[in-house]
Parts: sequence; structure tokens; C-alpha cells
Amino acid sequence: MSSFLTYKRWRLRDDVEPSAVETIVRDKIVAHYRRLDATVRLRLEQIDDGTVLAIQRWPDREHWQRVTTGPAFDAWFNDYRPLLDEWDQLVIFEAEWETRELL
Repeated sequence: MSSFLTYKRWRLRDDVEPSAVETIVRDKIVAHYRRLDATVRLRLEQIDDGTVLAIQRWPDREHWQRVTTGPAFDAWFNDYRPLLDEWDQLVIFEAEWETRELL
């Protein structure tokens, strides 16, 4: 079994400092994801071109699919919407992809 990862790349909005993005992830988003599933690991990385990568690490794709579908996820996501609104004030979505860890 290998880890399943999702990547989303975001560009900082004008006049937004990377520390603002770090703060919302550390202080709000990580805690909210813990309520979704204790096994998911979140990372945030800054790229020199003014973008950030938001990375989710799951035990495997099947686990991710189980956790992110159904009524429990829908309720969790509904509670997550205000955080997404805050997030969208900081960054602009650019790209996303998924990988399966090999080693």
C-alpha cells in the first residue's frame, strides 16, 4: 500500500504575504481536516515564483475516496465553506494534480 497525495498550486493575491497563508493553514485548516480524518497530513510549501503548494497525504486512494464521499463529508464540507472563503481572499487557484507515492 502506498500513500496517495493531492497537490494544489495557488498564487498569492497582490499584497498577501506568505505568512498569512501559513497562519490560516496552521491555525484553522489543519484543525478542520483533523475533524474529517485523523490520518490525513497537510503540508504547505512556498515556491520562489510567488505560489504555494497545498499538499494532502492520505494512506491510499481508497481511504481518500471513502472519507471524501457521502453525507458525513458533505456536512464537513458545509462547515468548511467559511474557511474556503477566507482562503480565497488570500490566493488564486492555478493547478492541481494527484500522485501515488512509489518510494
